[in-house]
Amino acid sequence: MPRLPMLLGALLGALTAVLSLVPRAGAFVTFDFEQPYFLEDYGVQCKDHSVVKSDSLYHVFYIKSFPPNGHFMREENRFGHITSPDLRHWTRHPDVMSTDAPDAAAWESEFVWAPKVIEDPNSSDWLMYYTGATYNVTQQAGLASSSDLFNWYRSPSNPIYHPGSWAIWTSGLWANCRDPEIFHEDSTGNWYMLNTASKAPDSLGCVSYAISANLSNWTDRGALVLNDSNKVLESVQMVKHNGTYHLFFTEEGDGLISHMSSPAFATGWSKEDRIYVDDGHACEVTELPGEPTLWSRHRGIALRDGARFFFRFGTIDFDTPDGVPEVAHEAGFTPDWTVVFGNAFTWQPTWGDNPYERTGVHSGMEGNAYVGTYELFPNPNAYPPGRAQGNVPTGMVRSVDFTVTGDRMKLLVGGGDAPGLAFVGMVSGASGRLLFWETGTGGDLLTPRLWDLSTLAGQSVYLVIADLSSDADGNIATDSIEEYNRSGQDPQTPSTPMAAGPYLAQVLADAGFGQTGTSGTAAPAPARLLAPYPNPFNPRTRLRYELEAAGQVRLEILDAQGRSIRRLLDAPLSAGPGYVLWDGHDDRGALAASGVYLARLSVDGREAGRQKLLLVK
Repeated sequence: MPRLPMLLGALLGALTAVLSLVPRAGAFVTFDFEQPYFLEDYGVQCKDHSVVKSDSLYHVFYIKSFPPNGHFMREENRFGHITSPDLRHWTRHPDVMSTDAPDAAAWESEFVWAPKVIEDPNSSDWLMYYTGATYNVTQQAGLASSSDLFNWYRSPSNPIYHPGSWAIWTSGLWANCRDPEIFHEDSTGNWYMLNTASKAPDSLGCVSYAISANLSNWTDRGALVLNDSNKVLESVQMVKHNGTYHLFFTEEGDGLISHMSSPAFATGWSKEDRIYVDDGHACEVTELPGEPTLWSRHRGIALRDGARFFFRFGTIDFDTPDGVPEVAHEAGFTPDWTVVFGNAFTWQPTWGDNPYERTGVHSGMEGNAYVGTYELFPNPNAYPPGRAQGNVPTGMVRSVDFTVTGDRMKLLVGGGDAPGLAFVGMVSGASGRLLFWETGTGGDLLTPRLWDLSTLAGQSVYLVIADLSSDADGNIATDSIEEYNRSGQDPQTPSTPMAAGPYLAQVLADAGFGQTGTSGTAAPAPARLLAPYPNPFNPRTRLRYELEAAGQVRLEILDAQGRSIRRLLDAPLSAGPGYVLWDGHDDRGALAASGVYLARLSVDGREAGRQKLLLVK
């Protein structure tokens, strides 16, 4: 056996030391790169929703919206029900709360909207508050209950609420009373129901509120928050954090999610304090014991074959430096994967079948995400579908160590035909040798591969995905990596482990990646400009950056023509993270017009990153 040169041995040791990940044992491994989204079918919209968790399973109930059918509005007469253990892998269940159900009454004959599910504090049941509406769109709040989250029974007391004479509400006419939010005031024990409403006599949009001690009988208290126009404030969410009340809503026609705060529940609300915290519609804030506060909302995206709607799941942090709640949609690789070096995987995994959006030819990816280093579409908000980063970026990621349990592993592989330069491989944890490796066939198509693991039982291994070339075939794609035990005939002839495969460290060195794990063409960026928050924004947004090393740092705002209008930072700084705020003013102190702007970060005169900003008024 030839000895590794000292340099390669050092690299192998460094990889092992730096990536000292906890081995996974005792179960088959699966890596499918799914992201925290739920994607609805073509032709169906997923809209206002509610999230709860029971027995380690997330349940989502939502408006299931179909094209109009005998009414000028969309057909919305039932709720979809989906479950997931991780907000990435979803199981559909039968729809619930149909208007055709035997217990549905005339007041909800045409529509059911905006479910809000909570645990019943007085029993082991679940309660669902929702909006029902007639053909004339007279809206009222209703209540249903369930012992198992699958079978729901409407309350015989329905409808349970509509606003009083202070509001524009008349039976038989379009009357706003929708999107119920249930909020519990711990200090008093009271429960509050908030709804979208319109105030008489001037039709100003508002949020109504009612109070209850038992969650069944509600007393109307009037308008909680009043708009300055007749645009209604929809899909309200209320959260109390460290003594401050936070209100989230979507203003009619906005397509953006607004936030206001107040030190008191019933007073102190002013639209002048409104800022935008996310795009999309009908946010849901879900507080679960022992977990970060969950943030979700729905949105649509225009794709080659038509619009598709989705829920996106993230988190919201209320403890920020400036007190403005911050939404984070941090997707990317799960903790099972670590970027070893390079930038080929910065925008991975890829969301959706991005090659199909670009070429009209399906790639063969499965689910809603996969790894494809040619692609530049990490999420449906980021870039136009079909965008590519090309072959230039290089890098490598590796999985956690795991113990081989099954006798087969199947995977999909595509991308460039570049053996030794663009590949998916399995590496022996003991020797550092490659046991298997697969490259693409020179295009976007992912094809099935099969590995025979029967001689590796009990061994510790890990996977690598490597893109080590900037040439024409310098990209790799993979999806649906799954270990299992064979049952019956193999779907194809499996590959067997290489008896004396190359050392991973040698492969990296041969490709020009030395002890540091980088090469001259793939040097780490001197800095990183992170996504602005909030964005779109008004009146201010936070621009965060991370510096790899000390240097002269400049951060400026450019208009749509590329002209610098505001220099926010120009100073020598040490390595590490930081942020600046932009309040929408230029260097002369004038307020910039609504529109698209660019934030540009430079270090020592070299551009390090850009981010798009949308200033709204």
